[in-house]
Amino acid sequence: MALAYWVLNDIKSLKRFMLSMAIVLFFIIFDTWWQFFFELDLCGFEKFRSDRLTGPFKGNPQVDVWVSKLVLLLPLFLILYNKMKLQDHRNYLTYVFFIISTLLFLSVLITGERMALLMMISSIFILFIGLALDKIFSFKKILILSLLSFFGILIFAYFFPDATQYAFFSTIEKILNWRSSDYGLVWQSAYDVWMQSPFFGAGLHKYREACENLGTYGSYYLDSAGSGVCFHPHNITLQLLSETGVIGFILFYLMVIFLAISSLRTYVTKKLWLNFAIVFSIIFSCFLPIQSGTSFFANKYGAIIWLLVGVMLATNRLFNKEKFLNKK
Repeated sequence: MALAYWVLNDIKSLKRFMLSMAIVLFFIIFDTWWQFFFELDLCGFEKFRSDRLTGPFKGNPQVDVWVSKLVLLLPLFLILYNKMKLQDHRNYLTYVFFIISTLLFLSVLITGERMALLMMISSIFILFIGLALDKIFSFKKILILSLLSFFGILIFAYFFPDATQYAFFSTIEKILNWRSSDYGLVWQSAYDVWMQSPFFGAGLHKYREACENLGTYGSYYLDSAGSGVCFHPHNITLQLLSETGVIGFILFYLMVIFLAISSLRTYVTKKLWLNFAIVFSIIFSCFLPIQSGTSFFANKYGAIIWLLVGVMLATNRLFNKEKFLNKK
């Protein structure tokens, strides 16, 4: 709300912010590819692991979150330029969008992070559905170019098998053997913590202590039942349930539902499906209940989430303001 009403409260400020974010995103992507090919990034930081990159984040494999989330800011600017008549540039935009989407997909793929890759695929799919419903792209052209992009990704996977092993094949293995996997163990521990206090939870930032007190999974920093089992639940739903209980979970997702309704209502009424897809992809990416990820209450992750939400609210507000002023 502070971003929407105090910081990014006019188009000029929002434009400057979008430009700065585009520069940051370009640097992160370029630096990550540099590390992929040359082992070290531009600052001399090593890979977290041979199949997981850090980019400019020394010793921290969080580059996937930054790329997959920050890239959602850029389409927001299209909402304020609704009068650009994108249909007049369909042939040009079709190829640009597909090239950019393929590069962004590969940029997340090489980081070796599973969930970020799935969320990137989902966001791209949602945006292209919006483009098709707004008749900017035809479904036939989307299908043809999607097949070309898929063929290009297969070629990349053939020449760089290590980059796809962790992201693709290990993901399938995790899903098929979920209960016995490390993720299954972590989610089971979160469920056990929740069951200790189902209505109100263990308390905010009390998960590690509550998990250790179970006496089953050891300490979060020791490799007892599994490394990092008691670190955090790796899932927003389980984290809310284990730390705030059913009451906190319901209140939080009521907020998300009202946020979604208020943000999407105008675009549904006006049948602006691309705008709808852009805003929906942000809400979907930030609050999907079943996705795994880092701690939702950690600053390094929460800051990106609320930044996205704040810019989305600012964009929605300025869009409605512009529509109102144009009517006057």
